[in-house]
Amino acid sequence: MKKNDQYISIKESRRIIRENIRQMKYYEAQKRKPRELSEYTAPMRSNDNLIEIDNLKTCFFTDNGTVMSVNGVSFDVPKQKIVGVVGESGCGKSVTSLSIMQLVQAPQGQVVDGQIRFNSGELGQTEDGRDIAYDIARTPTSEMYRIRGKDITMIFQEPMTSLNPVFTIGYQLDEVSFLHTPGISKEDARATSIEMLRKVGISMPEHTYESYPHELSGGMRQRVMIAMALAGDPKLIIADEPTTALDVTIQAQILELLRDLQKKQGCSIMLITHDLGVIAEMADEVVVMYAGRVIEKGTAQDIFHHPLHPYTIGLQKSKPMINTDTNEPLYSIPGQVPSPINLPNTCYFRGRCDKCNKKCAGPYPAGVQVSDTHWVACYLYENGKEENQ
Repeated sequence: MKKNDQYISIKESRRIIRENIRQMKYYEAQKRKPRELSEYTAPMRSNDNLIEIDNLKTCFFTDNGTVMSVNGVSFDVPKQKIVGVVGESGCGKSVTSLSIMQLVQAPQGQVVDGQIRFNSGELGQTEDGRDIAYDIARTPTSEMYRIRGKDITMIFQEPMTSLNPVFTIGYQLDEVSFLHTPGISKEDARATSIEMLRKVGISMPEHTYESYPHELSGGMRQRVMIAMALAGDPKLIIADEPTTALDVTIQAQILELLRDLQKKQGCSIMLITHDLGVIAEMADEVVVMYAGRVIEKGTAQDIFHHPLHPYTIGLQKSKPMINTDTNEPLYSIPGQVPSPINLPNTCYFRGRCDKCNKKCAGPYPAGVQVSDTHWVACYLYENGKEENQ
């Protein structure tokens, strides 16, 4: 009788658990370990970038094996730009953002490899003029408290679960000032919080300051989350699907607000969503992810006017259009995403691709620079242009 690959024995499960405990203890100890500044800093590749992610690997240690949620992701977030990260649910978008914040759920979730260079602008330069940056993947937890919430902030997906229901809006906003501005008085913290609420378009900020989260609508709560993100005057705002829980009109207001604030504050935004319409409207550069890897990246014009990877093309075809024939069924990409525990050595999209050829049975395709701004990981473009099958 053939062994079912979907099940593991009790003996194998126990072995996996023992190995998981050993590795989790190791990575947790690394986070608590005192380090010299030179051990968690690295030079930037380009001084124009705020974040540089190189070969990032983030995994979750489960009883069935190690889940590679982020498996060698590399991309940059330039200064004063909006970078959109797009892909279907479970492709690793949110885990990538949580890795940047060092908020991956520990001890099961750990960043196991790669670099996340954050150009804070306060560590000086190397002899050849490159900015020295924090390597967040190796930065101790104690040092991350100073960066997280001040220089790098996050707008979470669901504001009702992100705001504490038992504290007022003012209490939660003031906390940001108290944490990142030592010695600030209660009066100054209150004034700062009210100014932030006014900046995000709340008409009666004093009243909202005294309110509890349940007294506000979804759009108001999301504006409060944006105000909280702005309170520390951040260099990078990570917006993890900030409009998912909102209706279309409120969604448009929130996106317009984010774009205006980004221009006024001079910060960068990493916008995570599965809505291609939002990406097309907001992003300067686009990163397309699939099964924990970046499969295509380029400017918004590259991705939307000249998509290359069959998955990117499929994503765009899956979006309903206003001029689509109503009798025609909506396109969907056939097949299933491979299991993140036992990922194949070949291209992860191979089983779902209508342009698959013999080369696709080989190792995972290396990335190809098609133009100065456009990059794709696909065997169809080995020589920089689409090859005949």
